[in-house]
Amino acid sequence: MKPFLKGERGSFTVEATLVFPAFLMFVLAGVFLCIVIFQMGTAHYTAQKAASQVAYTWNNSNKDLKTGEFEKHLYPGLGDSAGDGLYWRIFDNGILGMFGLDGVFSPSDDGTFYRKLLKAELEYNNALTVDVDYNNYIIYSEVTATAKTELFMPQFLKEMLGGSDSLTAESTHVVTETPELIRTYNFANYLWRVTGLADATQNILDSVSDFFN
Repeated sequence: MKPFLKGERGSFTVEATLVFPAFLMFVLAGVFLCIVIFQMGTAHYTAQKAASQVAYTWNNSNKDLKTGEFEKHLYPGLGDSAGDGLYWRIFDNGILGMFGLDGVFSPSDDGTFYRKLLKAELEYNNALTVDVDYNNYIIYSEVTATAKTELFMPQFLKEMLGGSDSLTAESTHVVTETPELIRTYNFANYLWRVTGLADATQNILDSVSDFFN
């Protein structure tokens, strides 16, 4: 027995038996960490792309999500049945939801509002689950996209990461529509002058200026 204990034969096998499982677990943990980082990046990229493209094409439901192109006869207000109506912003732009009236004047499921959201969801719902929402705050409006992807790893690693079976990423983009901004400004300026607020404000400013002078 003593020669066996004092001898060095088989020491490499014993050391490998002790070290290899820990090394293997370390390698697997690194692989799964890379998978998680990749899935997080994919989810964030998809959510960001969906939100930005829907916000970019929001003023016309027939616009191509990638290029923004659409047929001339589909311009809003030209009367084409497949195009958006001229006054779609009044009832079909989510603005009534701020006042709790979307249940009364809710757009139909095949209306402009839902058509825009559904187009993006169909475009990006493949390996990931993408939900797109739109919020109108009168002063500004925004598109929010949420991308959800399943975690592909053993259950015990999911438990170590908090027990979640999926990763979720969210991105929000403000809808920027220059022509609409100009129209809104001109309309507000028109009301400012017609209602007499401009003259009243000018009189107040003149009175304050005379007082200090």
